[in-house]
Amino acid sequence: MTVASNGVAWRRLAFRAAVLLTSISSPAAAQDTAADQRLLESIDLYTGVAGRIDDAQARRLLEAVAADPTDVLATMWIARVHSTGRMTFAPDPGKARQIASGVIDQLRHLAASGDVEAAFLMGTAYDESLGVEQDYPEAMRWYRRAAHRGHVLAAHNVGNMFRDGRGVDIDHATAAMWWLRAARAGDVIPALRLGEAYEAGLGVRRSAETARDWYEQAATAGNATAAEALERVRR
Repeated sequence: MTVASNGVAWRRLAFRAAVLLTSISSPAAAQDTAADQRLLESIDLYTGVAGRIDDAQARRLLEAVAADPTDVLATMWIARVHSTGRMTFAPDPGKARQIASGVIDQLRHLAASGDVEAAFLMGTAYDESLGVEQDYPEAMRWYRRAAHRGHVLAAHNVGNMFRDGRGVDIDHATAAMWWLRAARAGDVIPALRLGEAYEAGLGVRRSAETARDWYEQAATAGNATAAEALERVRR
């Protein structure tokens, strides 16, 4: 194991220990959702939290759960993957909006009752105009609500909002802070973004070594862009 990969491994161990302690001391901080376990597995394979990216298996699991038309969370995820073309689905915004419109009221009820996955998906709804009018500040409100309760993708997306200035002023340092939360949990794209941030010195102090660490974490999980970046910074 290289020094860089060893550093990544220690960060993962430290974060998992912190999550365990937090979950014990505050059960509400753990992911509290009525989601089918197969849906959660699908999301973990999509983000890389499972330790690797496997979009094909993530899609199979999602479609299996969404075969039940009464599963609001899985149905909204189907809308989400069609929205911009995620998890090997082709982009189809029209279909995404149609699907979302059929479950948005139920989703809002679940989110208001405290379901963290539903809160995240409400953020997506307002972010991508799925069943509601696009409203970036409202998207941020829902993303933050889910992120503060430990939702990894919500933390990822809060970082994206700060990077892009959607509903907030552009703030690269704050974006990096939120990506760090998600990347420590194993989310691959924020790890890639942190590599890019450290390589360019954008919102963080420039560090080729730290950039390599984050690129390696993302590449090890199967991100091709990170693998290419890792080769570049190693030269």
